[in-house]
Amino acid sequence: MKDHDNGVLYVNMFLGTAGLLIMGIGLLKFYQMVGGIGASFALVGFPLTMIYLHHLEEKAGISKKVLQIRSFITIILVIIIYFFFFK
Repeated sequence: MKDHDNGVLYVNMFLGTAGLLIMGIGLLKFYQMVGGIGASFALVGFPLTMIYLHHLEEKAGISKKVLQIRSFITIILVIIIYFFFFK
């Protein structure tokens, strides 16, 4: 991969993570308001989507260290947002 493409790759990684974070918050709110089996399926599908995204990012050539840092930050943000908006 070319050096100048790395910046675009990281911007796309950031936007994808932000989109999944927003989608995850929406799923938590949906589960809180509706509940039931439909919301449970959505909550099971979300981690599967995250796993697949992680796999695609590895194939794109993003280092494991960057992926681990991104995963850690995303988990911390989900926990913080959950406690601020859902408690």
